[in-house]
Amino acid sequence: MLLRKFSTEPIAVDDAKDAEREWHDAFYRTRARADYPEAVTEFQEKFKRVEITPFCEGGWSWWADPRKEVLQSLGDISARRILDYGCGSGALGMYLSLCGAQVWGFDLSGEAIAVANKVASQYQVSAKFEQADAEDLHYADNFFDLVIGFGVLHHVVKYPRARSELRRVMKPGAQAVFSESLWDNPVINLARRFTTEDEEAGDTPLTEANIRQFAQDFSECRLEKRHLLYMSKRLTKLPERNLANPVRRRPFWMFVKSLDRILLRFPPLRRYCGEVIISLTK
Repeated sequence: MLLRKFSTEPIAVDDAKDAEREWHDAFYRTRARADYPEAVTEFQEKFKRVEITPFCEGGWSWWADPRKEVLQSLGDISARRILDYGCGSGALGMYLSLCGAQVWGFDLSGEAIAVANKVASQYQVSAKFEQADAEDLHYADNFFDLVIGFGVLHHVVKYPRARSELRRVMKPGAQAVFSESLWDNPVINLARRFTTEDEEAGDTPLTEANIRQFAQDFSECRLEKRHLLYMSKRLTKLPERNLANPVRRRPFWMFVKSLDRILLRFPPLRRYCGEVIISLTK
């Protein structure tokens, strides 16, 4: 079985996984633990500022706007079984666990999982994290009420058995929700060529076509496209992630986001959006 990444040469799936695992192991080995404050209350505040405070409102991430929408759409998650899909070092899973959910998480990187489990123990959260391959999950059939992934589908979409494994572990009628970047706009893609991670990181350009191919075994696939001119926010320098720094709104970017809402009333322009919320229903 073969796949392609950014180069034009075919690469075997197992070789791609090994390269991706090694890249992320090195990344999490040197950086992940530093992302977590000592106190759980500080972690919750930092998570909010990084992951779910929109950039135009002073957030610390370019990706926070759609991620906030995803979490707001969940409603009451108390006691729901949730899978943090491609969990990295576990921040999303721990946050959801602190909100009352029953959380499991997996990632290809053993170094990421080691950090996740150490911090979960420190914060005394019940989330359970393990190293696993998206093509070989260790959960029972029809187990999860909900699956959530932030910036992970562009890693697994190239692996042929990932979609069937995802579907297998979801309960009938359950949803899998992903927040992702889109690669259907050639202008945005040109800028990304200067900012994309190394090929070994495993990033695959995610388009509407390969999302729908991945979703073909699901009963419903809904794409909520976001951000056109507002994508240029990624040219702006992000603030230092220090809780002592106040959150300051960015009026110019609030205006640009408002302008986007007007432009995107015209359906033909939506194909050029740079971000998307993906909802798959079993």
